[in-house]
Amino acid sequence: MPRKRKEASVPDGAPAWMVTYGDMVTLLLCFFVLLFSFSVIDQVRFQQIMASIQIAFMGERGIMQASPEVSRQQHLELIVPHRFDEVLVTYHVVQDFVQEERLEEMVSLRVEERGVVLEIQDQILFDSGRADLKPGAVPLLDKVAVILQRVPNKVIVEGHTDNVPISTVFFPSNWELSVGRAVRVVRALSEQRELDPRRFVATGFGEYHPVATNQTALGRSRNRRVNIIISDVIPAEGEGGQHEEGAR
Repeated sequence: MPRKRKEASVPDGAPAWMVTYGDMVTLLLCFFVLLFSFSVIDQVRFQQIMASIQIAFMGERGIMQASPEVSRQQHLELIVPHRFDEVLVTYHVVQDFVQEERLEEMVSLRVEERGVVLEIQDQILFDSGRADLKPGAVPLLDKVAVILQRVPNKVIVEGHTDNVPISTVFFPSNWELSVGRAVRVVRALSEQRELDPRRFVATGFGEYHPVATNQTALGRSRNRRVNIIISDVIPAEGEGGQHEEGAR
């Protein structure tokens, strides 16, 4: 009786060497993807991340002094794609002074792409429908002048209104009112506080750049404001001048 030949057993799955080869190819792929990501890193995004890291470790006063007072908004608004380091230094200088003088209730401070913004509500500076500075505005502008004396940057003063119509001899519309208020602040800082007028630009935006709704009294109050922007630009000697502009 013939013997049955035993069939050779074939192992299931791929050979063992292929598993090792597949792992090596996967690791090489990850390595080259990582190299590619480093080569095309977004510089602006990198600066945004570094801003958050610097504030987290530097705090508001010095290196490695973490400050719990840094708000999420201040982290998110550090989006300056150029002259980043200079703007960050300016922000810290202004923030320190605002805290030392306890101006937080009168001045809102933030950083935008164009520079450091000091926002002042109009009721602190002006009576309704007028562009003459209130007596109570003098001490505040004195302190703002001290801030501006510490930095050489160009300064943009913006006037903003709500959408309530105005029609007077001096201010036929909110355009004239917003520009008039900006110019008044510029003159107070440059003439009475003896800051170089060539650093300043005065401009008005009327009612057309609101930060809140005009449907409520609180929203309209927020929209009536004067912004003092410490620009990231440092004017050259003899360059520029004081301008009185309408909104662009």
